[in-house]
Amino acid sequence: MYKYKIFNFIIIALLLSITGCDDDNKSIYETGNKVVSLVKSNNEATLEIIVDPAQRSQISLQAEIDKLSAFGIVVEVETKSDLIEDYNKKHGTNYQELSPNSYSFETSEFIFPKYSEVSSHINITLNSMGMDSDVEYLLPIQLILIKGDPNASIDTNGDVIYLLVSKLAPPALIHLKDVELTTEIGPDKKNWFSAYATNSEDGHVFSVEEAATQSHMMDFVLLKFGSNLRLHTSYIGWQHGGDYYRYIFPYIKGFKKLTHTANMNRLFTPTDFNAVNSSEEMTNKIEELKNTSGYNFYNADRMTSHNLQSQIEGDNRVLIQGTGPKVAVNTQFYMIYIKEVTPINGGADYKIKFDVKYIDVDVRTETLNTEGQNTIIDNPAYDPSNEMIEYKGIELDTEIGPDKKNWFSAYASNDAKTFTQEEAKNKSNMMDFVAVMHSPDYVSLYSAYVGYKTPSYKVRINPYTNGFSKLTYTMISGWRAGTADATKLEHYNNVSDVESMTQLITFYNTTYGYPIADRMVSDKLEKDKVGVIGWGINEQATGNKFINTRFGIFVIRDIQPTNGGNYKVIFDIKVPKTDARTANNSSMVNNPDK
Repeated sequence: MYKYKIFNFIIIALLLSITGCDDDNKSIYETGNKVVSLVKSNNEATLEIIVDPAQRSQISLQAEIDKLSAFGIVVEVETKSDLIEDYNKKHGTNYQELSPNSYSFETSEFIFPKYSEVSSHINITLNSMGMDSDVEYLLPIQLILIKGDPNASIDTNGDVIYLLVSKLAPPALIHLKDVELTTEIGPDKKNWFSAYATNSEDGHVFSVEEAATQSHMMDFVLLKFGSNLRLHTSYIGWQHGGDYYRYIFPYIKGFKKLTHTANMNRLFTPTDFNAVNSSEEMTNKIEELKNTSGYNFYNADRMTSHNLQSQIEGDNRVLIQGTGPKVAVNTQFYMIYIKEVTPINGGADYKIKFDVKYIDVDVRTETLNTEGQNTIIDNPAYDPSNEMIEYKGIELDTEIGPDKKNWFSAYASNDAKTFTQEEAKNKSNMMDFVAVMHSPDYVSLYSAYVGYKTPSYKVRINPYTNGFSKLTYTMISGWRAGTADATKLEHYNNVSDVESMTQLITFYNTTYGYPIADRMVSDKLEKDKVGVIGWGINEQATGNKFINTRFGIFVIRDIQPTNGGNYKVIFDIKVPKTDARTANNSSMVNNPDK
């Protein structure tokens, strides 16, 4: 007897192989006799299935044909309860009939395309409602009718498969009442919710600092997304970039891990919430709502809720969230009943009060330990080292020549930070920025990538990237003079470690989003001007946008004219001691002119 334990979507995986044929031999496939039978793993006719009441259980069946056919074939199946008595007599068992309320078929036909060895799948969903934990049930499934090829028949020795179904004892349903979250960040401000982790007071809500210590267990945070109030997963900024990263950034400070939770794009009522009082009722409510709303909760990957203060009105106050071992593979669910939404601090922040129901199975830890899971990932912005290192009196020349240092790199060499154009091309994948004559009497810092991204800058950067095999991206800020987030000398002086650098970026981020900025040219360099640099990642998943994950800060100490209208730039710079460049080199491109 071949056994299956279904705790997630476990599907018997058989690849569809299609074999072609020559027209000269086509008659063989039209006239030859052939038989169809059910695919049976290890040739066993009985499959044991243990249904977990806490999760959706589904099994997939397939049929096979012994010889290829030139016709499309359809084979119908039925459940055959009259076979149970014979089975029990033959095997000395006492299995009971599985109630039709405990299973459903998506389709009851196997389809063989022309010249196919195996059929399409039939998916059977099982639920534990009405099943007893100490009873074993039998569900015989039989091939009953074949159509399409007059020379094809059903193999009577392989036409039946028996599903032997039992269920685990259901876990408890947890119901937390009057849970509160706020958008306001601070030591005693609770921003994050976790179903399966608790804080020092044995509660399920966490400040940013508390959440960072268990970042892999966090489910969602309350934040303002522009003018909207939403629940977000920590994964969302990495997945979508842009404003998603900008707004989540202050809430994931110190997070080693980012977690995914699917926010469903449907709202339900307190009646639905109150109807769920057991883990089995939760599982079956999700299936019911899937069927009535037409929304596939099991494959959703949305990571942001509705606008809580405007879209959840009247009875439409219940959110459903799902999680599982894969993005868009949700096997367990939370129901969240938003009871109150209250502005605080003159409307600058909000707090909410909600009830939540979920199943008492630690799906977060279970997911973390599941091979191949992708819903708990390393945070690319997390820096395990808090140490910044300062380089003083760094000099760069705009003039190119054997003894002229044009390029700065924080991590290309332990022995040198500046490089001639010739030296730099041998380490082009590690270069951060170069001093360039933007126009007469106007010197700027350029990223190597800028000519690739913005062709109008190419003529100025090309002499410095001549022979480069790689073009690296570095975000380089302007001074933003006259704005609330203008870079100032005291900002440079106050940066002592990665944490204080991160706090400064958070301060700037209230109005200017350095984590998502893609500026690659500084403003005109002037004495005592302070600028920020950032290393970032450019990913298809972020819509080809940059996400800057490491930051440094520099101050111009002097700028001096040299030969032929060129200049020497003298600056101090603070960068993370840990190599920020190599970890962010996915933003690098091949030089098309190499």
